[in-house]
Amino acid sequence: MAILGISTNTRLLGLAIISEGALLDYFIRLHKSSWSPSKVTAIITSLEPCVRQYCIKRVVLSIPYAHHQTKAYQELIATLRTYFKSKNIPVCEVQAEAIHSFCPPEEKKSKKVLMKTLCELFPQLSICYRKEMRNKNKYYHKVFEAVAVAVLKEKEK
Repeated sequence: MAILGISTNTRLLGLAIISEGALLDYFIRLHKSSWSPSKVTAIITSLEPCVRQYCIKRVVLSIPYAHHQTKAYQELIATLRTYFKSKNIPVCEVQAEAIHSFCPPEEKKSKKVLMKTLCELFPQLSICYRKEMRNKNKYYHKVFEAVAVAVLKEKEK
């Protein structure tokens, strides 16, 4: 049963596919254009090959704190829910603070610690981690959030 983890905002879309404890694939999509109905369509269209290729059976959305949610973001999430409902794929949500359960209790909960911990679980993420540490503007953290929410939901099975 493949689970698709999604961490998104109106610009970045982090995706991770988890099945039976293995990270099958992960990627990031950047949508630079300004917010519009065509951008929503482009984001949904970019998901279609992933859903078909991996036979996704469940989707997990990472939901940020309420004060980080813009109207455009809420519109995007509503459209994602509608899209997956039309495909008969259940969608569940994980609040942003839940992903920090991966952080060791003795360390401060941060994105960097989360990324390091996930690299220990999935060594193939080390490339993204190294790139992210070199980036001035953070880019790959959405991939790590997507992996975290997918793993959390898979553990609940």
